[in-house]
Amino acid sequence: MQPIAIGTPRRDRGFDLTLRILMLALTAILIGCIGLLAWRWSHPPVSPGPVVPVTTVAPKTAPERAAVSVIEANQVLLAPGSVFRCDNGGTVTFSDSPCPAAKR
Repeated sequence: MQPIAIGTPRRDRGFDLTLRILMLALTAILIGCIGLLAWRWSHPPVSPGPVVPVTTVAPKTAPERAAVSVIEANQVLLAPGSVFRCDNGGTVTFSDSPCPAAKR
């Protein structure tokens, strides 16, 4: 009895040749992609600028008004370092401005 050949040698060679051509094509494509990525990484594209055009606007200045102040001669606006204690009908409060009846 002779052994039964599953495929002819000619078909196997064609199959091997096709696989080698595919392997070479895929290897070339892979090397090309790696080269392109390396080139784009070393030469990044120049950014075109903002997507929306931006214009600078100078802030408007408010018209100057004369300061109007009514300050009494004996009025203390701020007294840093001083704390005033005010007694109003049994309620004690502390403030940095003097009470109407100033008691320290």
